[in-house]
Amino acid sequence: MQDVPITRRQMMQWGAVGAGALAVAGLPATDARATPRSGVRVTDLGPGVNNFSLAAAIPVGNKAYIASRNIDPMRIIGFDFDTEKVTSVTEGPGISTQLLAVDPDGRYLYSAIREYDSAPGPGFIRLDLSAAGAPKEDLHSIPGLDPYAISASPDNKIFFGGREPQPKLRQYDPATGELTEIAIPDPNVPMIRCLLATQDKIYIGTGASLGATPTSTKAGLFVMDRATKKITSILPKEFTGQVEVRDVGLYDGTLYVCSTTDDGAAVAIMDADDPTQYTLVQSEQHFLRLPRKLGDTMYFNGAALIELTLSTRTFREIKPKDGEFGEIWGLWIRDDKVIVVSAFGLIFEVDPSTGSDTSWDLIAAGAPIGPQLAMSIAADTHNVYVGGTNSVARHDLRTGKQSRVLATSEAKDILLHRGTAHFAQYNAVGLLAYNPHIDDEWARKLADLPAEQNRPHQIVWDDRHRLMMIGLQSDYELGGSLMTFDPKNGATTVAVNPIDDDQMIRAVVAHDGVAYLGGQNVAATAGTLVAWDPIRKRELWRMTPQSKPTGITGLTVLGQNLYVMCFRGDFFVIDLHTRKVIHSANHGPVVPNYGTLLADRGYVYGASSSDFVRYDRKTFARTDLVALDADWYGIPRAAVDERGRFYAIRNRNLIRIDVSRC
Repeated sequence: MQDVPITRRQMMQWGAVGAGALAVAGLPATDARATPRSGVRVTDLGPGVNNFSLAAAIPVGNKAYIASRNIDPMRIIGFDFDTEKVTSVTEGPGISTQLLAVDPDGRYLYSAIREYDSAPGPGFIRLDLSAAGAPKEDLHSIPGLDPYAISASPDNKIFFGGREPQPKLRQYDPATGELTEIAIPDPNVPMIRCLLATQDKIYIGTGASLGATPTSTKAGLFVMDRATKKITSILPKEFTGQVEVRDVGLYDGTLYVCSTTDDGAAVAIMDADDPTQYTLVQSEQHFLRLPRKLGDTMYFNGAALIELTLSTRTFREIKPKDGEFGEIWGLWIRDDKVIVVSAFGLIFEVDPSTGSDTSWDLIAAGAPIGPQLAMSIAADTHNVYVGGTNSVARHDLRTGKQSRVLATSEAKDILLHRGTAHFAQYNAVGLLAYNPHIDDEWARKLADLPAEQNRPHQIVWDDRHRLMMIGLQSDYELGGSLMTFDPKNGATTVAVNPIDDDQMIRAVVAHDGVAYLGGQNVAATAGTLVAWDPIRKRELWRMTPQSKPTGITGLTVLGQNLYVMCFRGDFFVIDLHTRKVIHSANHGPVVPNYGTLLADRGYVYGASSSDFVRYDRKTFARTDLVALDADWYGIPRAAVDERGRFYAIRNRNLIRIDVSRC
């Protein structure tokens, strides 16, 4: 189960109202609820994360067309290299897209965009670049598809696919306007990952980086004859059993296939006429994609700008003179220079012969900023941090100013410790840190995440052992891990699959030297609670509180009781002395999906996309405090500062909640 936008609208569709929806074996359909009290004051602090981030970029003539990410509405902008200005802004459906393709004439720009109930389609669109303002034309609805690959052929056909059951290759014919499903390269793989269309063939890379099950196939590389529709596997044997074929390029009759081996990312340089003839070039990167050729060199996105000299088979990393590239979503060659489009909202022009670079800030050039979907939240006396996409917003509570911290990818959770914000950063980026007194706008890296453990869920402080603990998920191998980080010496440890090889560590809380781990699997059919010794790396005890598990998404401790919130609202209180469940209920009306918990000053509080609530420590009755209707991309949370003021997301804005304890 991956992180997706969740709103009150989805609460209705997921059946979070009505006794029938609340009926869970062993739990009442409703729970005792206290009367809401006065003394709750809400202050709106403005957008949680205001930014322009992006997830796709391609060249068309002397312009770059760039798609925004996690901003409502999604926008596709045109940036002119001659004027150094944004010359068009076109609003689109959905919340973001990684897919842009241009037809051979350069007139139409196509995009395939995931459709959400809260951000509906049609998701297959095109922009007319010959018209002023690049207006949008809706083409087809694509419900149920999470698009991941698109390619335009030389004869002006558009092919795309992505993640769905039995992933289908689709073809759009602009001459007729018809969209047809033409092939299923592998019915058992979760997704079509990349496509490359030629006059007579289509190269199809598949994989299981998301949505994998124990029976899923993984990396695949196929070629389809467009005339006969015959599909043939041409996967190099070194890529067998790997997660995915990430990308493929074709230059001068040679294919450049990006995947991984057990030693890291690799490129298979393959004869397109005889795919059995290939050479494998091994790198030290975690991944490689966006292969681009310039003379004797190839350039890739490999979590950095990576150069491969073909004649020597050697790699090197090229860095900008200031800061870093971050996530690279656009890469191409222009006038013997390398254009890099960064998710930070920056475009770099790199001269590989000298190492010099020029950059443009898209916001300064006219790209429209907007409130992003929130990923995470944390607070102390002076600052509130809200994680977004490729940036974290720092709200200075003394001045009211919001500033941007540049942090690659997504801060899935944030821990504030002694004035420093610590970001648990997806996708395998690592543990980052930022202190406004010593750092500029860039977060710095403290530690890598464990191998194959790429998706953090929660970071907490273990006061007994003076350690940070991060609960993780492996998108590649299922299961998860618990990582510890010692801020004193930088040492890390990892315990892989402390629950089992199916469950991620969705929730963590530390109490009296014990780490309590809440599990969930991608199907939301498992939810084991494990008490774990983080020093000896051993299990102390375990239980599964739900009779029909959906997963544990929130944990906190108050006194001798452990409070447990489960996916879609099952709620338990466990006496840690007796290890018995002393209270159970279902709070589905206010926990339509993910719910989290925190304890402060003798009370337990809960947050979801729907509401901010409080639980009585004696009766465990719920008091609904503030309706949120929050637009989250990550797991909905609330934060509390040292003065006992709470912070949450309402819609896309940050709010402060002052609650009377009497």
